[in-house]
Amino acid sequence: MAQQPPSTKGITLHQMEVFEAVARHGSYTKAAEELFLSQPTVSIQVKQLSKTIGLPLFETVGRKLFLTTAGDTLLTTCRNVLAQLSTLDDALVAFQGLDRGMVRVATVESGKTALVQHLKPFMDSYPGLELSLHIGNHQELSARLQDNQDDLYLFNQPPALNGIAVFPCMDVPLHIVTHHQHPLAGRSVVTPQQLAQESWILSEAGSVSRQLLEEFFRAQSITVRCRLELSSYEAIKVSIRAGLGIAVLPAPSLSAAELETDFVILPVAEFSLRKQWHLAYPKGKHLSPGATVFCDYLLEHL
Repeated sequence: MAQQPPSTKGITLHQMEVFEAVARHGSYTKAAEELFLSQPTVSIQVKQLSKTIGLPLFETVGRKLFLTTAGDTLLTTCRNVLAQLSTLDDALVAFQGLDRGMVRVATVESGKTALVQHLKPFMDSYPGLELSLHIGNHQELSARLQDNQDDLYLFNQPPALNGIAVFPCMDVPLHIVTHHQHPLAGRSVVTPQQLAQESWILSEAGSVSRQLLEEFFRAQSITVRCRLELSSYEAIKVSIRAGLGIAVLPAPSLSAAELETDFVILPVAEFSLRKQWHLAYPKGKHLSPGATVFCDYLLEHL
């Protein structure tokens, strides 16, 4: 008997949502947690989808789950369909003005503080809009942007990708910070040569703050000693409090209360580093009314 050709007839939207979540996480369990389903339910939905299509969608190598060629092709289609449906939802909401809707924003960990500081006035002005904020590293955000998973992306270093619209939105000063009991605290001027003798707590390699700091010292033929490397500004601040060293931090990450009780900004000679933040989204993307308003708000207030 001839084998039935692969077919998409009978695929349900629910199966597509479940399959996309499993593919994104590479895990039935994590997909189940995200979708508030049981793991067996997720597994059954994927099996039914595979049976409907007539081709395997995943293969397990060792303990890892990988997409088959058919699964990879289906994933692209599923994401396009789900994105179109999301756009349709927002477009339908547009007929009701800005009373309802979801705005999806993604940024790196260091952009979280700047965004959160500006959310309340916007949300007070548009109480019907919901904001979904995803925090990830630069590589993850670049992948999400390419897959069109969010409405807006806030980068401190926009990815070198074709087909994206990029808008400068925020110029943030960087400060060299230590704790109140540090020997350099209270100095009227600190030289770069003095800082070269200190233990540094640096953000992860490749971060804009670290790159700018290293360029500053390199221009003066100075090498700083990295004692600790951390990926979170909150972790860096905890380490400063513990007396593990000094660090460079963006101004929005330092509250007035912290500067009053915990930290000192060192007056370093000739140090005036700033980093530029950018809003980005795929060119040709149809922003929902809520996303458009939020984009304009950020460009004006950041």
